[in-house]
Amino acid sequence: MNTTVRLTERSGSTSSQRRKGFVPVVVYGAGSDTQSFTADAKALTEIIGKNPRAILKVELPGSGIKNAVIAEVQRQPLSRKLLHVDLHQIDMKAELVTKVAFHFTGDPVGVKDGGIQQVELYELDIRTLPDKLTATFDVDISSLNIGDQLLVSDLPKHEGWEVLTPEDTLILRIAPPAALEEPADSETAETAEPSAAADADEGKTEE
Repeated sequence: MNTTVRLTERSGSTSSQRRKGFVPVVVYGAGSDTQSFTADAKALTEIIGKNPRAILKVELPGSGIKNAVIAEVQRQPLSRKLLHVDLHQIDMKAELVTKVAFHFTGDPVGVKDGGIQQVELYELDIRTLPDKLTATFDVDISSLNIGDQLLVSDLPKHEGWEVLTPEDTLILRIAPPAALEEPADSETAETAEPSAAADADEGKTEE
């Protein structure tokens, strides 16, 4: 994937730039002043769609190529078109705090048996050097049975990462199928019925 983004100086109004296919971009960090530019909206949309945590090669006017990550994205609510992008310039030798998305691999045994996979956490907070950052964190969940759950503490260690998400955070679980939960409801109903009948008998006795 091409992760080189060429920035240009802003000219004209923001609305006119958007009509021409450009999106406003702000670059900050790494000891530099905040600077405003524009970038090709189509190119940025493609990068964000494939890997929103990618380390970009940003070509700054008059400053050469710098390394940066996408810090914030603003979109139009209905069309989802890019409205604004913040880029955080980084030092490749300094650790950064970021997120990495889970990519679950394998078909859980519990799902094959009728269980329901319920995902509670989609990204992991980590601290790492930029060159240790990956697009996704692959996690094999094929061995999970019905009733099993995956916590952050269960994750395999990843070299160069300091995990910041609490260890007791639930990532996903394999819930029982709805059919298995019905007997408990039926049992409750059956228990309630004799009680109601007993109340009726007590009323007759009092009469």
